[in-house]
Amino acid sequence: MSRYLLILFFFLQAFSSFGQFLIKGKVTDAETGDPIPFAAVLLKGTSTGQNTDFEGFFEIETSVLVDSIQVSYLGYISQSKALSQTNEQVVNFQLRPADLELETFVFEAGENPAFEIIRQVVTRKNDFDKRQLEAYQTSNYTKIEIDIDHLSESFTNRRTVRKVTSVLDSIRQLTNDEGEKILPVFFSETLSKFYYRNNPVLKKEIVEKSKVTGVGITDGSTTSQITGSAFQEYNFYKNWLTIVEKEFISPIADGWKTFYDYDLMDSVLVGNDSCYLLKVIPRREQDLAFEGFIWINKNTYALKQVDLTIPKSANLNFIERIKIQQELVPTSAGPLIPSKTRVQVKIGQVTPKTAGLLAKFYTASDSIILGEPQPTAFFNNAVELKPDFGDASEEFWAANRVDPLSSEELSILQMVDTLKKIPIIRFYSEGLKFFATGFLPVGKIDIGPWTEFGNFNNVEGLRGGLGLRTNYKFSNKWAFQGYLAYGFVDERFKYSVSAKHILDRKRWTTLELKSSREIDQVGLEMESLEGNSIFLAASRFGTLRRPFLSTNQRLTFQREFFKGFLFSAGVNVAQFDPLFDFYYREKDSGDLKSRFETTEVRTGLRYGRDEIIIINDNERASFGPSRWPIFEVNYAKGLQWLGGDLDYHKLNFYLYQKLNMGLFGISRYEVDAGKVFGEVPYPILKNHLGNETLFYTTAAFNTMNFNEFASDQFVSLRYRHFFEGFLLNRIPLIKKLKWRAVANANVLFGSVSDQNIENVPGIDPAGNPIETLGRLDPNKPYVELGYGIENIFKFFRVDFIHRMTYLDVPEANPFVVKVSAQIIL
Repeated sequence: MSRYLLILFFFLQAFSSFGQFLIKGKVTDAETGDPIPFAAVLLKGTSTGQNTDFEGFFEIETSVLVDSIQVSYLGYISQSKALSQTNEQVVNFQLRPADLELETFVFEAGENPAFEIIRQVVTRKNDFDKRQLEAYQTSNYTKIEIDIDHLSESFTNRRTVRKVTSVLDSIRQLTNDEGEKILPVFFSETLSKFYYRNNPVLKKEIVEKSKVTGVGITDGSTTSQITGSAFQEYNFYKNWLTIVEKEFISPIADGWKTFYDYDLMDSVLVGNDSCYLLKVIPRREQDLAFEGFIWINKNTYALKQVDLTIPKSANLNFIERIKIQQELVPTSAGPLIPSKTRVQVKIGQVTPKTAGLLAKFYTASDSIILGEPQPTAFFNNAVELKPDFGDASEEFWAANRVDPLSSEELSILQMVDTLKKIPIIRFYSEGLKFFATGFLPVGKIDIGPWTEFGNFNNVEGLRGGLGLRTNYKFSNKWAFQGYLAYGFVDERFKYSVSAKHILDRKRWTTLELKSSREIDQVGLEMESLEGNSIFLAASRFGTLRRPFLSTNQRLTFQREFFKGFLFSAGVNVAQFDPLFDFYYREKDSGDLKSRFETTEVRTGLRYGRDEIIIINDNERASFGPSRWPIFEVNYAKGLQWLGGDLDYHKLNFYLYQKLNMGLFGISRYEVDAGKVFGEVPYPILKNHLGNETLFYTTAAFNTMNFNEFASDQFVSLRYRHFFEGFLLNRIPLIKKLKWRAVANANVLFGSVSDQNIENVPGIDPAGNPIETLGRLDPNKPYVELGYGIENIFKFFRVDFIHRMTYLDVPEANPFVVKVSAQIIL
């Protein structure tokens, strides 16, 4: 009897198992290979199904097996696949993006029911905005991949490209039979700790481990600082999100109704939370706004997850799509922190014969800790690398990744490593770096900048030169740099040599000694342009205006005492040897002199509250401020008792800020003010920079002539506004061109004291007339107003600028047209 019961038991078990079917799989984007979260997976003809998770996986159990399974998601072409009659099977889907625009929904009676949901979300924003937390920290894993896509036939048939693809034929293609070929060029993984504190808002990321591989990447220390989570933050509780240097309006911004329509699609279960599913539709297709889906918790009205896209129709250049997917989790205090974020940026072909670019970012955060804020000094460096950040085995990464690398990602690593070794790739990648940075690395030495290799002007004639500098491989405490140049007409050598000792990298502290002898021009202030080698080279080309030979010996000390607060001090000994007709009247004797020496003691303060700074090898690099202005105050004292010919004081104040004006675009302003105390030759004064060229520049007064005015006390305001399509997007024919209106205003108040006017003689010792000093009326500002169009054919800008005052000055230009070329998104 027991034997029959045993047989019956196994029969019932088999029957039970036979009656349950398991279908699982993954849904990915056919073009990018990335997972598609939140897609609807349904057994065809039934109501049985589920949504994919953030990694694109699904798993359905059913007692009744139908003949096919279907996947659908907005923005993609739906797809069905046949099911086999087996108890367990894996069915993967690769969906192709659909060329569809979201529709605008019209509600004929009553208010759109989605509007009340959005009102509740906006009302409760402060309850869930992570910026309300006093302090928190997270453990983050970040993954970045950059691929070349849009591999057109004309591109792949190029001789240099064929050399690459022939080497890669042995590697499995990174696509499937429904996708497009891609060529990966960069892949990175980063494990880090992220810290945040409020009042004041301070952020810091400590990179614990980082692995970077990419074409042209020779040293991962700099790259590792910008591949962490600090640069991949997207908070939809902010009204505006900054992405690729543009401001995008959040779907739950305070002014949501101006920019968006919504449709209440469904009530769905996400995890254990019942949520409203809302479709987001921009009111105007060219606005910098999102389309897609947001999930709102029914009980709390908090964001649960988002899947939003900036469409190709938005007023952006080259970018075909920006897609952001995000899951949020509540903290114990209430505000939400993103647990997973995935971003795709797809850049189209500049021309039909070139390739496109696809950048993919993934960040996962866990181990969220709320507690007491770290001290302010802790945030001195926005990004910090652990000493052993680059030392980690494959076993370590396998054990510490949030998710294991897919087979596609493993193939990407193999392909990038192969690409790096191909000679033609190395040649082009090093060549591009050489052009962009100006230097060519050769072991522990960099050769350059290339802008010093050759030039031509009316003073030097043909000029040749060569420069060298040490790099991080030579030392992380000492940096040496120098160049030597020779003019074949003036038959003079020019040079610059410097030695810098880095005393403290954490609180950036340096001591630098520099000696130079170079051609300068009155009003250009080349000392402040040392970081821009291309502009310096251009300023030494052609006709030099009021040139002089400048000899300098300088000792400078710098230290960052706390985050954003940089102190500098030093001594500068300089000689001014004019190469044009210049004389000044000596204060004591009244004699006319043409050359002079100065000995200056200098000190300066710079403060950028939220300026992001990284350490690029042995230099500091700024990513600019996010919200708060940057202040600078500099003071110099000219001393006769230390060997100088002049005794004076110079005080200068500078302020810069970028303003997000919301719907109206972005503004930038600069305030520059200064005063010179004492009787000095006019090259010591502020010689306001004019622009007689055809090209527009923000560094000069564009209707002012070279050396037209100088001041010993002044204050100026430069204001630039970028409408970002606000005006022209509303004109039916113009908006298709994606032109953008710009405006600018420059205002200058200045004056020169009588003693400095008398210092400038009108004739030389032989009685010949010489150039004199142009002065401004202290009660009458110099004003120029401009307007223009940028983004013409995606590259060009035209400005129309009116000179509003000082029109009676000889050779004044009341109206000028300036052009410029730029690469903007």
